[in-house]
Amino acid sequence: MSGLHSGVIDRFRDDGYVVLRGVVPVEPLRRLRARMDRDTVDLLRFCERLGGNPRDEGHLQQGPPPFVDFVYPDIVANDVVMDVCEAIVGARPALTFYNGNTNFPGSTTQRLHMDTGHRSAPGEPVLSTHSVVVNVPPGPMDESNGAIELWPGTHRVAYFGRDNRIDDETQASVRETTTPVQIEAGAGDVLIRDMRLWHRGVPNRSPRARHMIALVLTARSALDQKQRLTFGIGCEAAFESGRVDPNADFVRGPIDYLFAPTLRAFERQRARR
Repeated sequence: MSGLHSGVIDRFRDDGYVVLRGVVPVEPLRRLRARMDRDTVDLLRFCERLGGNPRDEGHLQQGPPPFVDFVYPDIVANDVVMDVCEAIVGARPALTFYNGNTNFPGSTTQRLHMDTGHRSAPGEPVLSTHSVVVNVPPGPMDESNGAIELWPGTHRVAYFGRDNRIDDETQASVRETTTPVQIEAGAGDVLIRDMRLWHRGVPNRSPRARHMIALVLTARSALDQKQRLTFGIGCEAAFESGRVDPNADFVRGPIDYLFAPTLRAFERQRARR
């Protein structure tokens, strides 16, 4: 694994996550943070026009711009990150999600949840990891600004609740043997976590929005060919190492990366009523 200690993978298998320190250059992150700060203002105005945020209060789905000036190989195909991800899900995983979230000042505590359920059926052994979330904070992430809360080891808990949300009884039972942690990280650090790991957003008590970019890398054996992403022309170069399947169409013209995900969330919310 290019010199990486095998203990990194052992920790991931036990805890369901690992933090890699200082593996991403800071300058691209600085530029992304400045752009995402501006985008947050526009996204909040959009939510106000629609009647509010369709997600938990203060937690916005917001990703980086999918355009050539903001898509960097050190983020989408980082060699150190890929060494770890390949050891977990196999060679040349596919990028099946490129977005993120913003924890806004005054946010609430989210419901504890998983990003995806188990592929095994109830009563069957829990399967090994087939998909990971690569979280890249473009700025500091700590207790003051709502660093993500993780429940170590819960990716191995055979839970099959509705909407991948953890019910109160199960949560209380697992808490007897599991201590939740908040992940502190800075620009340049990367959090890699199993998509089944229990987690939630917690309040941001600082005066500034906290961004966290999210990439999902999926084993090729588990890839749904319908899940294709969209990037602007020129972004192909960021993937030229070949270590990541971009699983994407590269297009000319505008891409509604900022408002479309929130609008789709509103539509799903209305459909459930």
